[in-house]
Amino acid sequence: MSPPTVPCPFVYANGRRCPGQIVRVEAYKADLAWSLQSDGTWSFQWDRPRSHFHLFCSEKGNHAGTIRGDDSRMKFYLDRLPDTVQQVMAAAKLSDA
Repeated sequence: MSPPTVPCPFVYANGRRCPGQIVRVEAYKADLAWSLQSDGTWSFQWDRPRSHFHLFCSEKGNHAGTIRGDDSRMKFYLDRLPDTVQQVMAAAKLSDA
């Protein structure tokens, strides 16, 4: 089964949706930890970011312009991320465990 594609959520001012798909998600201010387990191995955990996520599109990256920086329409808190992005992240976290 192939992984789901995640459509870019960006909508241009004229109402046209971006044809790209999400190819990268960056977490900002996330708590990452490597912990020594009782069996002597190390495990990696990450918890809910304290801030937000940036989405990156196959067509336009983070949709930043030449004058303005990162577009706020590509920034989300965890509870506002598109459902498909949350599903991909949950599946990746489970498969890394």
